[in-house]
Amino acid sequence: MIERLIRANAGRLQGLYDRMPRPVQCLMTSVRGLFLTRIRYTPEMYLLLEELLLHEDWSAEQIAEMQAAALRRVIAHARQTVPFYSSYPPLNGRPADELKQLPMVTREMVRSDPESFVSRDVSATDRIRVATTGTTGSSLKVWYSPQVARRSWAFRMRQWAWAGVEPRCPRLTFFGSRVVPPDRTTPPYWITNLFERQILASIYHLSERTAADYLGFLRRHRNWVLEGFPSVLGILADFVLQAGEPIPMRVAFTDGEPLYPFLREKIEKAFATRVWDSYGMTEHCGLIQQCERGRMHLIPEFGYLEILDTEDRSVRPGEEGYLVWTGLINDTMPLIRYRVGDRGCWQPRSACPCGRAFPLVVPTITRESDLLRCPDGRIFSPRALNQLLKDSYAFRFCQFLQEAPDRVMVRAVAGNGKAAAELADVRLRMQKLLGSTVQVTAQLAAEPIVRAGGKIPLIVQQADR
Repeated sequence: MIERLIRANAGRLQGLYDRMPRPVQCLMTSVRGLFLTRIRYTPEMYLLLEELLLHEDWSAEQIAEMQAAALRRVIAHARQTVPFYSSYPPLNGRPADELKQLPMVTREMVRSDPESFVSRDVSATDRIRVATTGTTGSSLKVWYSPQVARRSWAFRMRQWAWAGVEPRCPRLTFFGSRVVPPDRTTPPYWITNLFERQILASIYHLSERTAADYLGFLRRHRNWVLEGFPSVLGILADFVLQAGEPIPMRVAFTDGEPLYPFLREKIEKAFATRVWDSYGMTEHCGLIQQCERGRMHLIPEFGYLEILDTEDRSVRPGEEGYLVWTGLINDTMPLIRYRVGDRGCWQPRSACPCGRAFPLVVPTITRESDLLRCPDGRIFSPRALNQLLKDSYAFRFCQFLQEAPDRVMVRAVAGNGKAAAELADVRLRMQKLLGSTVQVTAQLAAEPIVRAGGKIPLIVQQADR
């Protein structure tokens, strides 16, 4: 109940948090961490983790049998309890073949009526609602439950096991949490979550001016687990490499954005460790994880994947197509044949030296973005700005166009009649984040800025071109 109240009042609590003295902020962070710990590190999660580790000996035939049974279960549950799927037929034959006869669900369809995808079988008190923006800047409401969160965490801990890391190992986190007020100009730019054995660092205060502070922080915690968005760890890696001496970390985990080869190379060089990448989504309907041999594996217990061309036909190995997911773990908001918009391909070689029979997938995810650089030296990654859009549901697309070092435009494509009001709100939040040295304007546009190959960047950098 308290956790639901925290989530429901997240905006107000963030403002209250920003005004509190640091000891109170530490207390609030750790209280939140206590709730997460009680959800994640339960006997149920550890039992599932043990089970998942046993699945690594499965053959391709056993994986296919498991997925067939899971698809039947998901379709039956969705037909009986989810309004959107009430007219769907049951799967009575070969699920993989029958699934192809079902209609596609797009992100826009879920955005337009998200409640119709929520199961009536999960009580309102057991639902957790979050928002995700993806890389196009259009927000989406998603529901799951504490049980789903535990299941998802078990999959994350299995990849940690692949990397030789135990659950609850101390970690440094560079994701999107606003743990430091935006106007802070002196360190610390991080805060401790005692119960999770975690230090959350701000990704909104990275700049050439604060580089020495972040480097000192990283040196004091060398050999910890490092996790974060690839673009953010890339900025930190630049700071480290410019200083001329690597800062060893035990391991680095990346998630939430494409990990391009140049980013992997400099992160591994700066932190003298290996990067383990993951591809997933807030909707909890698909997961691809890197193994110890560097290959990206479809996680078959998490989601069923089809890769289709523009005519919705299955592609051959090595041929790029759209990723279409049927989720197998989120019974609160099951998504069936969900076309999220990202692309990828089946890897032609089916066997991985790691020995697991999990299919190999290359998530090409061709959307990309620039960085936004302020006159005072602050550097914002796409994921840092993405957080401004999580409460905005009126845009089809939203982008940040840096026209000059001191001028940024919030450029949105309307999805409904509330777009103008939400755009004005995003502009104000963006102005507060960037401060008085940058002028922030806003514009409604007919279409997003699209680059070659259909790439839709969140940040469009024109100031240095």
